[in-house]
Parts: sequence; C-alpha cells; structure tokens
Amino acid sequence: MGRIRNCRKKLAGVGLALIVFWLAGCTSPGATSEPGQPSVDLPRPTTTRQSATSTPSPTRTATQRPNPAVSPTPGAQVEATSPRPSPSPTLSTRPLLRITRPMNIRGGPGTDYPVVGSAANGDRFAITGVNEQGDWWQIAYGDGVAWVYAPLATATGGENAPVVAAPPRPTPLPTATPRPSAGNVGSAPAPAPVGTVVVYESSVTLPTYPYERYLSPARNETYNWPYLRFDRERYQRERPRAENRTYKLLVLENAYLKVTILPELGGRVWQAIDKATSANLFYQNPVVKPSPWGPPEQLGWLAIGGLEWSLPVVEHGYDWGATWGYLPLQHSPDLASITVFTPRDGRYLSASITISLRAGAAGFDVEPTLSNVSDRDLDFAFWSTAMLAPGAGNKPSGSTHFLLPGKQMTVHSTGDARLPAPGQPFTWPIYRGVDYSWLENYQQWLGFFERPAAHGPYVAVYDRAADAGAVRVFPAAVARGSKVFALGWRAAIGSDNFTDDGSAYVELHGGLAPTFDDTYHLPAGGAVRWREVWYPVHGIGGLSYADEVAAIHLYPKEGGLSVGFYPTRPMDGVLVAAVDGQEIERMPIKARPDAPFVARFLGGDRLPDRGPVNVRFEDAAGRTLFETVYAGPLR
Repeated sequence: MGRIRNCRKKLAGVGLALIVFWLAGCTSPGATSEPGQPSVDLPRPTTTRQSATSTPSPTRTATQRPNPAVSPTPGAQVEATSPRPSPSPTLSTRPLLRITRPMNIRGGPGTDYPVVGSAANGDRFAITGVNEQGDWWQIAYGDGVAWVYAPLATATGGENAPVVAAPPRPTPLPTATPRPSAGNVGSAPAPAPVGTVVVYESSVTLPTYPYERYLSPARNETYNWPYLRFDRERYQRERPRAENRTYKLLVLENAYLKVTILPELGGRVWQAIDKATSANLFYQNPVVKPSPWGPPEQLGWLAIGGLEWSLPVVEHGYDWGATWGYLPLQHSPDLASITVFTPRDGRYLSASITISLRAGAAGFDVEPTLSNVSDRDLDFAFWSTAMLAPGAGNKPSGSTHFLLPGKQMTVHSTGDARLPAPGQPFTWPIYRGVDYSWLENYQQWLGFFERPAAHGPYVAVYDRAADAGAVRVFPAAVARGSKVFALGWRAAIGSDNFTDDGSAYVELHGGLAPTFDDTYHLPAGGAVRWREVWYPVHGIGGLSYADEVAAIHLYPKEGGLSVGFYPTRPMDGVLVAAVDGQEIERMPIKARPDAPFVARFLGGDRLPDRGPVNVRFEDAAGRTLFETVYAGPLR
C-alpha cells in the first residue's frame, strides 16, 4: 500500500490568512452553497453533441481563431481561485511589483470582478497601470492584463505607471435554483465542532512503473489543451519494472476522517479514511501502473484509485496523471480546505476543485469551478470518477449494491449479451428477470447512465459483505450526469490490466452532461460552480436512502421493520414514523459517525398493514433534518 511518511507540517497564521483572503475577495468553501442549491454563474447552460478533435504535436501549434458569432455573456464570473501563470520576467523598462501577501488576481480593480488567477508571496509582475483611486495595480498577466490589490504588494517605479480606466463592472446574472429533491428537506446546519480540523503536507512512496519513458507531447486544438500520448506498444514490448517513487501528499484530517490528495497525480482525492473502521472510502491501487484505457488518442490511464477529475474530454480526460497546482488553507480551527487547479498555460478551459473538511463532519465537500477563459464558446466534458471498493478488502464483493434513483438506465458499453446495445434503455433495477443493482448478477463489464439524466439527490454503493459503502450527494439540476461502471463478476475484466495484486473496484461517475455523448456549453468568459458531499457509511447493514445529513437502511426483520441510521455528524433527537399523515412511532435516538444507530423500529401493533411510511429525524429543537419515504415490504 506504500509507505506514508508523516511530516505533519501544519499551516500557521490562521488569523492572518483569513484577513488576507478577505481583503483579496476570497470566499470560504462551502460557506453559502448547498448540494441542493448549486451556484451557477450563468443562465442554465445547454448540452450539445460534439466530438472534440485531437492532434499530436511535439510543440505548441495553437493558432488564433476569429471570435465566435455569439457575444460573450456580460457578468460571467469565475468565483474560485484559478491557477497562476509564471510571474512576468523582470523588465528594466517597466515598473515592477512584488507580491507580499497571497491574493487573488482579478479581471478589474475590485472584488466584484472575476478571479482570473492567484499570486503567492514573492511573485513578481510588470506593472502596466494603476486605477484612479491608486489602490489597485494593473499588471501584465498571461497574454493580457489583470489587477491586484495594492496594499498586498510592493511596487518599484510605480510612480511612473499611467492611470488606467477600470473595465466595465460585471452585471450579476440570476442564479439557477433547482427544484427541491424529494426527501431532501433543505439546507443542513453545519455540524457542531468535534475537536478540530487540520491541513498539512506529508508524502507517500509507491511502486511506480516508469511510464514517462513512453510519453510524447500532443495537443487538443479544440481546447488548446496539452497532453501526453502513451506508446503502449513499446511499453508492452519492453516490459519495464516498477520502481519506488515518492509523491507529495496533502492531508485534511478531523476526528472522523482523514482525506488525502495527490497533486502530482491529477490532483485527485486519493483516500478518505473512515477512522471508525480504518477503511478507505476509495479503491487504493498499491502500484502506479499504466492501463490500456483512457481517451483513445492518449491511452495509459493510471487506475490509481480515489476521486479524479476528467476533462475536457470523456474516458477519464487528459490530466489524470498531470501535476495540478494546489492551495491549502486553514480557515479556522473548525474549517480547512485544499484547492487543486489546472495549470494556466494557455488552455481555453480552467478547472479548480476545492475540497473542504469541517470539524465534526464525517463527510467532505467537493466544489468544482469550470471557467471558459477563452474568447470563444466551448462545448466540453467534465466528469468526476470515483473508484470504489468499500470496506477493508480493497475489492468489491458480489453483494455490492448500486443505489440509483430512477426506473430506467442507458447502456454505455457492456460485454453482457443479455442487455441492449449501447445507447439503448433498460429497466432498473430489474431487466428481463435479472437485478442489475447487485454486482453478483453481472457477467462481463457494464457501464450505464441514469436515464434521461441524473435524478439526485444521491447515488451510493453499499457492500453488504463488508457492511460499508460510499455516498455522493449532489445537485442533479446542474450535475446532470450519473454513471456506474463495473469490471464484471463471472467473467470480469482482468485486474492485471491496471494492478499487480488482484485488487479491483467499481466506479461512480458524476458529470455536467447526461452522457458521454453529450457536452456542456459555456460561453466565452462563463463559469459554472456547484457543491457535492461525499462520505463513507458503515455498520447499518445496507442502504435505502441518503442525503447530506444521514444515510438510512429500512428493512423487514422478524415480523417488524428495523432501521440502521448513519449520521454524518453527531445527532441526538427523535426518529418519527407516520402513515397517511398520522404519527405511529417516535423513537429517541443518539447516533454518531463512529456509532451508528441500529434497532427494531416498528413492530407489533405499531406496524401498519400498508405503506408507504414517512420517516423523519427531528433534533432537540424540533427541526426536521432528515426525511424519506419507505415503500418497501413491512413484514
């Protein structure tokens, strides 16, 4: 599994960092955005079908193209910190600026202008102007100009800088608000702090095949996106051996979770260790080994495990093995985050992903921001890919259960002749007498999408043999793609394609567009942002429903209805059952992430003859924090 060397270099200066980020116009991750209430900086985008083209090239060959017919949308904003480019070289003919405090770089002199990058302490830029008030410098940035807050930098020769008029202020656009999802009762209160949360750096040593020897540079001209092609034929012919390699490891940790990130391997979330069980939420490949998969023009995808970011094309995107920038922040003793971001190297699409953890929470927030930084409209793909093997065995069992709302799915690809052809629908979960929600019923591989799009507010996997699972809570009105992939069961794809120890995984994908055949549209200067919550669940025997607050398992047992209740924060209150609006049970419960509640819930004269049964959790103040409807068997 690799050797983790714990450096535990905690970030200091919490108060100073908060002041600096307030001055620079940063926002705390997860402060205002909820999974059921995503923040989108544009009117609801449309999906189109378009194939991106890719051309290998040893050097950059992007050419300038005329502006598209559609004018840039006024007010399109990028809210999250974007990657910063290399600082401008020292120029003797221009005044210079040296950054003295980390800050955002913006499109204009004010915090209501979009963030276009970030600057670190010591970065230097050429000054091109100053605003009329003298409190913002205009700097040379990338291929154009940008603005930084003057009190957080030191200027040399700034008195010679010309006064520059500010660009027009962006006009805020209305935020798209999805309709509430059934059973999701609204914004969940922040968990009460349990201990603290910390962010620090460490390292991990993993056996790694020398795949870099077989890479050559290429570029996707549609997105001006550089990537590396993998020569699989030469790799197979030469059969190199794995060698130990040490990677940087970023860590968020509280009383319940330890979340780790590998910035040098695609900025992926690599682990989410449930401290109650010591099990990893994600599959964790013990070796870094190129596979035969990935975009067909690239190949070599590293099935390392964890949660990766796939863009701007489907089939894992291009940057799964690239080095991403990162920004760790200790906002307070109760909140810490790490933002990973793509390089600012001229590519037309920018991505930043903020992973946040609160004290007292057994789940972590994921807040992606995708920004079109070009002067043309873009149709692209973005999918998150979670490789999962719940429990301690690092391999799913046949009793792995897929939980997706909806009654139909669309086949993406399969080797199972019992199923329809790719692109065709099949009923869910049972199709022609086979229940495809259980892995043990699979023959060969199978990938499928929710049809016609994701339903939300959750998808989940629960391995009953391991008594553990994984939950993703997301806003289906924005993140409209939901996909499952499994290697198979009776005749599964061999794990020697991606690892050396026989371990295996299943995948949950979440995307902006409903399927891999669809793309997401952003106008020039546009951005989209939303928030998801991921958490491990264990000890409740299965899963019936989940949201940000809790996961519940309702099941008939011994002539009654039993319940398993896993909260994502300590909860003390009452579990209420009602039929036709009449309460039939109020059961006091106390539950924590490290001590889920399991008990007989309804039985005897309290067991109704028929359902459905409304089940909700009320806290001590009488607030309903969780609610679902059980329509299954009662006996």
